[in-house]
Amino acid sequence: MKGDRIMSEIQVFVAAHKRFDISPRLSPIYRPLQVGSEGKEPLGFLQDDTGEHISHKNASYCELTGLYWIWKNVQADVVGLCHYRRYFSSVPLDRHLRHVLTGEQIEKILEKYDVILPHRVHLGRRTVKEQFEAHDANNQRDLATTRRAVEELFPDYLGSFDEVMAMHRTHQCNMFIMSKERADAYCEWLFSVLAYVEQHTDISNYNAVQKRLFGYLGERLLHVWVHHKKLRVCEKWFASTELSMKTVCRAVLDKFKH
Repeated sequence: MKGDRIMSEIQVFVAAHKRFDISPRLSPIYRPLQVGSEGKEPLGFLQDDTGEHISHKNASYCELTGLYWIWKNVQADVVGLCHYRRYFSSVPLDRHLRHVLTGEQIEKILEKYDVILPHRVHLGRRTVKEQFEAHDANNQRDLATTRRAVEELFPDYLGSFDEVMAMHRTHQCNMFIMSKERADAYCEWLFSVLAYVEQHTDISNYNAVQKRLFGYLGERLLHVWVHHKKLRVCEKWFASTELSMKTVCRAVLDKFKH
């Protein structure tokens, strides 16, 4: 995999908040990015507190501070975001990262599709809206604020927002791979919506988990944006070094039930 020869420049950033060993199985296109690095001890990776950044907001924006940094500071043909314990794989049960996508595979996929996303997770009887609101007492109000942001800033997206909120399956983890041009358009939209929500939401009394609000919203908003744009989506498995066999098997069964 070290010998990837690709026609386009592809950079997939691996969000990390602590030091980890980079698997020798990963192609050189994968670039570890320390998120929330402002004021923290450097890990020896790229840092999201250089250039134009919002690294200081990591406690509430999670890996999206890394996405913002990619948007403002990276020049490439194709960009992606994954996590130091979660990658895109061609097969399920890939805990040892033997089938993580290579640059050549990504390039071939994007000849046919617009974006690579994780397989959608089934939420059972709950809709996306119900699942989000069930996590915390504040979330009903916060989601209503988000809907208002979409309605006021991008009214043509409101129907798509409501459609996604009524679905029973959704993408998770703010992970994607797509052209940099398309990613820039997504970021312009996403961070405009989140800025509105941030301006109209007081999180000063939220606990540490509740304060991750904007990262959680980003997961849902990526689905809204892709759905509205009617993008051709290639869904790939999680290659996770932390998922239990039971969790992955449940995801596999769900895939073939639908």
